[in-house]
Amino acid sequence: MGIVVAVALASLALFWLPFFTKTDTFWGITFGGQGLQVISQNFDGVNFLIVAKTLYDPASLSTLTHAMGVANTPLYFTAHYPLFPLLIRLFLTISRGPYALLYAIIVSNILLSVGLVMFFHTVVPNKRLALWLSLFALLLPARMLSDRAVGANEPLFLFFSLTSLAAAYKGKHFLAGGLGALAVLTRSPGILLFGGYVLAAIAASPRDIRTIVKRIVPYLTIPVALLALVAFYGWRYGSPLAYLNSGVSLNLELPPFRAFGTNESWVSGMWRDDIWYVYLLFGMGMLPLVSKLKLGERFESLVIPLYGAIYYVSLFFVAHRDIARYSLPLAPLVILGFSPWIARREVRWLLLLLLIPVYLLGWQFVLQNIQPIADWTPLL
Repeated sequence: MGIVVAVALASLALFWLPFFTKTDTFWGITFGGQGLQVISQNFDGVNFLIVAKTLYDPASLSTLTHAMGVANTPLYFTAHYPLFPLLIRLFLTISRGPYALLYAIIVSNILLSVGLVMFFHTVVPNKRLALWLSLFALLLPARMLSDRAVGANEPLFLFFSLTSLAAAYKGKHFLAGGLGALAVLTRSPGILLFGGYVLAAIAASPRDIRTIVKRIVPYLTIPVALLALVAFYGWRYGSPLAYLNSGVSLNLELPPFRAFGTNESWVSGMWRDDIWYVYLLFGMGMLPLVSKLKLGERFESLVIPLYGAIYYVSLFFVAHRDIARYSLPLAPLVILGFSPWIARREVRWLLLLLLIPVYLLGWQFVLQNIQPIADWTPLL
């Protein structure tokens, strides 16, 4: 585990280096001498930081966003689930806002490393291969590095979801349910974990309703946690339908593949080949996990592939240009599916070589993914 944590922190430090040193240009990328404020200012880090400062209080949100020149309404922040902001708030007790966010990013990277190691060492008998898979999952797909380098909640979500799956695989069902509840309090796709567990219970005992219900009970904490969050929003904003009335879209639409449409709010540009390649590569990675599924297998052996299958199918209904980010929580399962291929030495060398464009891609992405802030003072 120490190796994976060290690689996570070293790769993060290397990503931050041009900003820490206020580099002007490097490898054809214009950094413009900008510092680490670029990292703090990336979407959606500032939004999580605002939630950490206000704890969803509508009056405080209105005052703070107005002072900062942020146009989002108080209801908008219900889309930013509480666990990552709470992690940031822990560091607000010892540091100023942007620095608290940076500390939270570092801790999230450590937790992600722990989650990856626990997951792969649980499901992969070959410990050396499990180590390689953990390392690659830190850096691939290409969006993973830039996502965990800024104030995003995917690393924390991956920690909870992967440890939940690992616990379920080991038969520790109440622990898995508790971790799943924390996952759904981090990101809304956490509810797909519950869907995976329900499908696994049905597939394991398709004709025994009593056994199905018994297996599902430890996982009811997941939907209960989501309902509790909705109730909290209702109390905070004075309306039980606050979350539904927020106007924040989950970007799930019918029919599937609307990401290739021409009239979507979050879709633009004619070059969308990469979305098709995400569907293809992620599907190829999932096939080895789901192709051998059979009714009546042990519940524990079904939870990972069925959760992966649900998550993969859900991506077809995401009407958003940024499928690369939406798909990140599925990436470790896809890497698991590709494990026989990754085990080949020449493939590992190729993937290591391709880390160069991973960094170049990440740097140019972060430099452009900036949230306009008129005044940082309220966060200091």
